[in-house]
Amino acid sequence: MNIDWSQSKKTPSDAEFTSLQKEGEIKISPFGKDPNSKYISTVSDSEFILEENSRYKYLATYISNKDQIIGINLKKFKKEDKQSVQETSFNLPFKQAGSLTNFLKFLQDVNLVTLATGKFILADGLNLDPELYEKLVTLSGDIKGKEALLKLFESGYLTNELDIPDLIKRGLSQTKIDEKTKAIKEFENLIEKPDVKEVSEIQDFLKRNPWIFGPEYKRLDFRDAGYAGNPDGRLLRIDGLSDILEVKLPAEELLRIDASNRQFITPKLAEALGQLTGYLEYYYSEYSQERKDETGEEILIDNYGKYYKPKGILLIGRRGKEMVNGKSTTISAEPKNMRRLLSYFHWVEVLTYDDLIERARNGLSNLTAK
Repeated sequence: MNIDWSQSKKTPSDAEFTSLQKEGEIKISPFGKDPNSKYISTVSDSEFILEENSRYKYLATYISNKDQIIGINLKKFKKEDKQSVQETSFNLPFKQAGSLTNFLKFLQDVNLVTLATGKFILADGLNLDPELYEKLVTLSGDIKGKEALLKLFESGYLTNELDIPDLIKRGLSQTKIDEKTKAIKEFENLIEKPDVKEVSEIQDFLKRNPWIFGPEYKRLDFRDAGYAGNPDGRLLRIDGLSDILEVKLPAEELLRIDASNRQFITPKLAEALGQLTGYLEYYYSEYSQERKDETGEEILIDNYGKYYKPKGILLIGRRGKEMVNGKSTTISAEPKNMRRLLSYFHWVEVLTYDDLIERARNGLSNLTAK
């Protein structure tokens, strides 16, 4: 018989209350006399035949004046017969509960076939934290940093004597490589759309995938453009400095040839270059040296909107003349043609969408090369 505890004067036992709680539902109830402190609980049923008629309750205690969860209580209720319920419980400090959560997530995500016995190794099923990856890249590019990493091998913390770049390759999981390969294909399909939108589609993709510009960049920020000093985006470099990005559509025509066989840039490309150099002029002329208030020491990392001598990157058009909205005088924007006409623009890099995709694919190839 089910009892409506809201109408009953009798207080349900923990076992009775737990048995009525829907699996996976989060319950919040008062803790002690503090109206802001809470019990937060959920329950799960066993899926194993040997544990049938068992229910597990996980209870967290939040203390408001400490603004923290102090611990986790785990209880197991096993129905022995129609009347009795056997209870087993133990408390776990919250720090240990966090370790348990991470361990369970690791077990859920990892490809166990790739794990070696004994010492832990980086393997295909494991994801390397992006910040750790960047630090490894930075260390491996420095003589003293590489020596420090090699000492880890010698001390037995790492399992073999791989060269550092190989260590980094193994740290990038196959899952991540597959994700990036899929993202490149998604980008190729996106720019093939005749009605692709610059902001809501192209910029949105680039913001989610800044790695496509190369390993020297770790984030891409976009703001509303439209006035001096405010380009489409800022590419934050791993060294703390910034480059600026201007994005135009892939269908823009880039190069032409006249009757005298002279090659020249199109009005649209000239306009985009003028816009980008205007932004560069703004940053070069408006930059003021920033210093820490406490020590007067110069701040060497760019703050958003205050960039020190950034490089300008223009993403525009395609290589093949058949891929753009061109004219009879349009010529292909192959790398040699682009270099011939744009090598005089210092601190500006013009990338076609094909250049960018080729760069991203090559970066992945280098990581996975044997």
